[in-house]
Amino acid sequence: MSLSYIQFGKHHGTAFRIVKTPAGMSTRDGKTIPDEPGRISIVTPENGESFKWPAADKKQVKMMRKNWGKIQKDPGSQYKMDQIRRSIK
Repeated sequence: MSLSYIQFGKHHGTAFRIVKTPAGMSTRDGKTIPDEPGRISIVTPENGESFKWPAADKKQVKMMRKNWGKIQKDPGSQYKMDQIRRSIK
């Protein structure tokens, strides 16, 4: 597994998207996501139909882009970063 930096501008929209998370959806461990207005998710083509969810607001995408380096370094984000790396290949 390569731990190379994932360029937000280069891969956003193809290998991953920042989307609005609909209420009632389930996490990968089967827990139901509560209804929280403004909740966003990072999704990849591996996530199937969620890759087609509506895009997050531009302000939210901008915030994610600004914090992208921190997000990638967060140990809790590694599952998603590995998913993005697989989508890049």
